[in-house]
Amino acid sequence: MRKRLGMELVHAGLATVEEVEAAALEGATTHHRLGEILVEHGVLEERDVYRALSAVYGLPFRSSDDLLSELDPSLAQAVSQRFQEAHHVMPISLDGDHLLVATCDPLREVPELGAALDAKVVEHIVVTPTDLRRLRMSLERREGNLGATATLVPQQAADLLAGDATSNKSAQRLLDEILLDAVAERASDIHIETYRGVSRIRIRVDGDLRDLKHYHLSELQRLGLINVIKVRARLDIAEHRLPQGGRFVTRSGKQVFDIRTQTQPCLHGEHVVMRLLPQDNKLVGIDELGFPSHIAKIYRRLLDSPGGLILVVGPTGSGKSTTLYAGLQVLTADVSRKVITVEDPIEYALDGIQQTQVRPEIGFEFASAMRAFVREDPDVILVGEIRDGETALEALRASQTGHLVLSTLHCNDTVDAVQRLTDLGMHPNSIASELLAVFSQRLARRVCEHCRAPAEPPAELVTEVFPDGIPDDMQFFEGTGCDHCRDSGCYGRIAAIEFLPASPELRQAISRRATVDELRGHALRAGLLPLREHALTLVKEGVIPLQELRSMLPPERLAPD
Repeated sequence: MRKRLGMELVHAGLATVEEVEAAALEGATTHHRLGEILVEHGVLEERDVYRALSAVYGLPFRSSDDLLSELDPSLAQAVSQRFQEAHHVMPISLDGDHLLVATCDPLREVPELGAALDAKVVEHIVVTPTDLRRLRMSLERREGNLGATATLVPQQAADLLAGDATSNKSAQRLLDEILLDAVAERASDIHIETYRGVSRIRIRVDGDLRDLKHYHLSELQRLGLINVIKVRARLDIAEHRLPQGGRFVTRSGKQVFDIRTQTQPCLHGEHVVMRLLPQDNKLVGIDELGFPSHIAKIYRRLLDSPGGLILVVGPTGSGKSTTLYAGLQVLTADVSRKVITVEDPIEYALDGIQQTQVRPEIGFEFASAMRAFVREDPDVILVGEIRDGETALEALRASQTGHLVLSTLHCNDTVDAVQRLTDLGMHPNSIASELLAVFSQRLARRVCEHCRAPAEPPAELVTEVFPDGIPDDMQFFEGTGCDHCRDSGCYGRIAAIEFLPASPELRQAISRRATVDELRGHALRAGLLPLREHALTLVKEGVIPLQELRSMLPPERLAPD
């Protein structure tokens, strides 16, 4: 079985022979399944393994999204849940004497199920264990439906739920189901919204929002869901007029997530946004960031600097922390240097460095942490984010006293980072003397490798990007849509970067308080790698579609500088 599955995975291009052999060797020792090991090591996703497994046994493969509309609750209720869980099966529909059964174990034969439901033909379809759980949770939600009620004000709903243990439990199951859906779809955010009494639940996958259309919540269900979220995030459930922010930790399968939660009062009721931060993701090394090879080499060299300031800038969710942690992994290997971090939150735990979480509620902020850290004899200090002038000042002071400082900053591009520090009250001479380099990055959607094909992008976009004509060596690719990418044509994201080294000419321009446009001219002459140039390299290599440039660059930057 292990050999057949391994051959199918290799034949489909999902894993290499070496990866399969290493996983098989580990499985022989640990007695774990081949697919489980490959998923745990991040080689494959669960859906890929079970699709390959269905091919090995010649069974159809379906997703829970496809099956939700066919799910007949009366069938599942007619069979013991303990039996279903023990045999990893779930009856979906009965058409005459033809029974459709979902299973995550293709080897499992359950003739008892057909006999119990008066079916002469039992057809098995393969689903992932996560999808089987999603189907079961969807069924439980239907059984424990809070039902439609008259319009309630939030406090009335909170009072009703507080006195109704069944309704409260149903709301908790609903939240767990939504979180499971989000994790299964690789979502980074969950949006719970309401418009004129109609609830809407959306998830952000690879930067784009998608509706979860199988949720149809009554007003009481929505209010109960928000109430449960507030309780888990330790927010004030009686406060509906002001925005609130909090967080909670949850587990889905083997993954642990830090859920950052934000509520927002709106015209038709409170909206909630939850950001999912995996706590046990595999760390990405510098060579895996997707940087051009010469930029990755420069990054490594910068980490050897005895002092100075390295900034990674970009909007929220652009992978800035991932880039910094890639550098931290290099620093942890150098036992001769002490590394201290102050973060909010600590996204990855690393051995060999001193990591600290800020606590604003007791006055322990980034700036106060920096003042304390410089007295602890560090060589390198990582500041999670420069949010204000006080933190910026302490970062520059630390770099001036012989410390290498790494941090992030929210701004549009590398040159804008200089202006942002000036706006925070930093003296241009201090910026010029301490700044080593700035990385600016955006996350672009990857073309799905399973359905990638040559393509012709829109003529209007081509004219905008190449006003003087398409270069002879340029080529374009797009995904045509497949099961792997859910017909989106894209799967996953990669960082497109802009890199600005601090040259003598640029330092002089910063000291003279040159305008942003003048600074950009100096930067280009000093060796700036524009974001457009790296993005087009990724387009040419077939990594991202040309359309991604519009989401990364303003109109005036689409054409060459």
